[in-house]
Amino acid sequence: MLGAVRELVIANTFGTGHNLDDYRVAFGVPDLLFNLLLAGAISSAFIPVLSEYLAKNEPERARQIAGRVLNASVLILTVGAAVLFVVAPWYVSLIAFGYSPKDHELIVSLTRILLLQPIFLGAGGMVIGILTAYQRFFAQALAPLFYNGAIIVAAALFAPRYGVTALAVGVVVGAILHVGIQLPSLWRTGWRPAPALGLDDPGVRKVGRLMFPIALGLAAAQVNVFVDTILGTSLPHGRVAALRYADTIAQLPLGTFSQALAFVLFPFLARDAAVGAIDSIRHRTALALRLNIFVLVPASVGIAILGVPITAALFERGQFGQDSVRQTAYALTFFSLGLAGQAATALLVRVFYALQDVITPLRISLLVIAVNLGTNVILVQLLAQGGLALGTSIAATLNAILLARALRGRLGGLEGRAILRTARRALIGVVPMALVTAGVVYGITGGSLQGGLRPLVATLAAVALAAMTYLAIQLALRSEEVGVALSVIRRDRV
Repeated sequence: MLGAVRELVIANTFGTGHNLDDYRVAFGVPDLLFNLLLAGAISSAFIPVLSEYLAKNEPERARQIAGRVLNASVLILTVGAAVLFVVAPWYVSLIAFGYSPKDHELIVSLTRILLLQPIFLGAGGMVIGILTAYQRFFAQALAPLFYNGAIIVAAALFAPRYGVTALAVGVVVGAILHVGIQLPSLWRTGWRPAPALGLDDPGVRKVGRLMFPIALGLAAAQVNVFVDTILGTSLPHGRVAALRYADTIAQLPLGTFSQALAFVLFPFLARDAAVGAIDSIRHRTALALRLNIFVLVPASVGIAILGVPITAALFERGQFGQDSVRQTAYALTFFSLGLAGQAATALLVRVFYALQDVITPLRISLLVIAVNLGTNVILVQLLAQGGLALGTSIAATLNAILLARALRGRLGGLEGRAILRTARRALIGVVPMALVTAGVVYGITGGSLQGGLRPLVATLAAVALAAMTYLAIQLALRSEEVGVALSVIRRDRV
C-alpha cells in the first residue's frame, strides 16, 4: 500500500513528464541486477534448502549456510554493480535509442547512482529469505515501509528542487534502511558476521545448482523488459511513465493479498516438501488458487471499470493532468486482464521451487517469453502502451495455465473440481457487481476525467457497493471461500 503512496507522491511532483521517463529507464539497469540475482534466483533456491535443514533439526548447519550464501550474494551483487557502472553508457544507448543525447547523459548519471540500490536491497532480500525460513515476519514487514518511506520523503521534499536525482538518492537511502531494520531480527536467529563464502560447502553448492536454472529463466525474462523499454521509448514521452503508474495500480490487489499469500505459504510448502507431505502441498496449493480466484476475479473487473476514477483520485494533481489520467487508465484496463494469471504464476512457481524442481518453470518461462515478445511487438503497433500491458496479461495467463498443467501431473491432481466451482461462483458474482460498479461511477462522475473529490467519492462508493454485492451473492451461493478468506486474514490457517 505504501508503494502506491510512493507513486502518488512521484506523480504529484513529476506527472508523466520528460525527466521521469529518463528515471524509469535508468531504474531498469539496477532492477535488472536485483531481479536477476536476488528477487527470484538466490532467494527462491535458498529458502527450500534452509527449510530442509531446519526440518531435519540441524539449526547450526542452517545458520552456517545462511551466512555463507548471504556473503556470496553481496559479493556477486557488488561485482555486478561495478560491471554495470562501467558499461552503463553502452547499455543506455541500446535501450533508449529513441531519446536524445541529453536524455542519455541524464539516464547514465541516474543509473550509476541507482546501482548502489541492488547491493543493499539484495542483502535485505537475502535477510528476508533467512527470516522467512525461520518464520519471522515482523521485521521483514517493516523493511519495505522504510524503503518506500525514504523515496516518498525524497520525492516530496527534495525532488521539487533537485529533480529526479533526488529521487535516485532516496532509492539508495531506502535500500540501506531496508536491510538495516532487519539486522536485529537476523541477529536473534543466531547469525553472526563471518568472512567465509563456503564455496566448497555442499549446502551452498546445492543452492547454486538450484539457483542457476532460476537465474537463467529470469535472464530470459529480462529480454522482455529490454524489448518493452525499447518499444516504450519509441512512443511519445510520458507513455513509459503511464505504463508504470498503471502497473502500480494493478499491483495493489496482487501485493496486498496474492503475493503476500504466496510469500507466506512458501516456507510451509518447503517444509512439507522436505518431509514428503505431498497431500498437504496439494491441498495448500489448491486452497491458495481458489482464494486468488475468489478475490482477483472481482478485483480485475472492478479495476477495468474504475480505471479512470481510480487514476484521477490517486494521481491527478500537480503535474499529473487529464491526459496523464487518460493514458494511465488506458493501460490499466489491459493490465487488469492478467491479474489472476500473475497471482497464479507467483504461487505455482513457488510450489515447484519448494519441491526443488527448477527446470520445469524454466522450460515453461522460455516458451511464454517467446510468445510475449511476439505479441508485444505486434500489439504495441496497434494499442501503444495498452499493447504492452495486454502482452503482459496474455503471457501471465499462459504461464499460469502451463504451470498448473505440469504441477497437476506432479502432485497427482490439484482438486480441479473445487477450483472450477470457485471460478463458477466468482463469475456469477461479478456480473451484477460490474453493473453496480459502472452505474455508481457514471452516476457520480458522468464520465468526466476531472480530478478532485468527485472521482474519489465515486471510487469509494463503487468499491463499497460492489464488495457488498459480490459478498452477498457469494453468501447466497454458500461459497466456502468467504470463511476461508477471513481465516487467512486472521492468520488462523495457511
